Amino acid sequence: MKPIDEFFYCRQNYLTPDTSSLMRFYYPLMGDGDLGLYLYFASFFDNGSQRHKFSEILNHMQFGMQAFEASLARLTALDLVAFYRQQGVYLIQLKPPLPAKDFLANPVYSRQLEQKIGQVALGYLALEDLSQAEDLSKDFSEVFGGGRQLNPKQAPSSKTQFDLDSFKNRMTSDGLRFSDPTKDVLGLNQLSEQYHLSWYDTYLLAKETAHRGVISLSRMRAKKEQPQAASGSQSFSPEELAIIQEAKGSKAEHYLANIKKLRHATITADERQLLDDLAEMSFLDEVINMMVLYTVNKSKSANLNKTYLMKVANDFAYQGVSSAEAALEKMRSFKEPQKKASKSRQPKSNVPEWSNQEYKNETSAEEQARLEAIKRQTLERLRKGEE
Repeated sequence: MKPIDEFFYCRQNYLTPDTSSLMRFYYPLMGDGDLGLYLYFASFFDNGSQRHKFSEILNHMQFGMQAFEASLARLTALDLVAFYRQQGVYLIQLKPPLPAKDFLANPVYSRQLEQKIGQVALGYLALEDLSQAEDLSKDFSEVFGGGRQLNPKQAPSSKTQFDLDSFKNRMTSDGLRFSDPTKDVLGLNQLSEQYHLSWYDTYLLAKETAHRGVISLSRMRAKKEQPQAASGSQSFSPEELAIIQEAKGSKAEHYLANIKKLRHATITADERQLLDDLAEMSFLDEVINMMVLYTVNKSKSANLNKTYLMKVANDFAYQGVSSAEAALEKMRSFKEPQKKASKSRQPKSNVPEWSNQEYKNETSAEEQARLEAIKRQTLERLRKGEE
């Protein structure tokens, strides 16, 4: 956008902002500039009667274009403004702020507000809990008669309709928990919006990538950003494909336990902590399993070599390895330099090659004749020297 670009207000978008709700609930999420811009739109609304330039806003609000765009973006994210473009002209549509009850019932908004002002201050804003009180109010039909029973008022739709209650119920039944409830709720909403996931799809992703019962936003994002397996699974042998399949189908701790069982050993506390550290690095279980298998085979020990495993993990993190297939391909590259190095380290023998029983003389007939002539000349000079 440029200051000379033009916009209209959407027609029939009359609005009297609820300034109480704006100040009590929205302001901590916005700040002075965003609130001022929203009130500017509401004050200068003209029902779409004429074009306006963005420079008018910049002049009145004493904004730069960058600050204006940032404020407009936050207003659209909070669902207070909708911003459109049609045939080269922009459209501004104002939306009313949510009333207190609906704002606090929205888990994303309330968690974000809690991050800004703290749990105690948010508690002062909460409405009285009347769920246990007896409701003595009368229905419309009881008082006025003849009227039909009205349905309970539905909460207005919002961009952030993430069904947190259903998500939490699933968590409880499956024994999952948040690492940080406030940050995780905001992160889950952000992730579901970014990848257009329903709350249930988001939950399935959280369950799949959870580590030891704790939901991990970083591992959820790593799974969504994981490249699709190449169609060329032909590059893997049947044995390698079996290894990949097993790595993908096992949780990291269970996978390590199976390896330990084959070596008549058990997982140590340090090894569990090592698996936790790898999960904190956003590695998925399938990649952790491949690293564990490689390290155990490399060290030929019943215990994980932490130093060596972390070197592999750091290299994988730098290379962006995010799947079992990519891990296996990377491990192949580990072996190739080792083979070359072992060949280069073999000492050169001072024993002539022709002394080898398997040595084959590949000298041509012409070369042999020339060497024989040189040999005869040399012997002739030696005899003359003796005379």
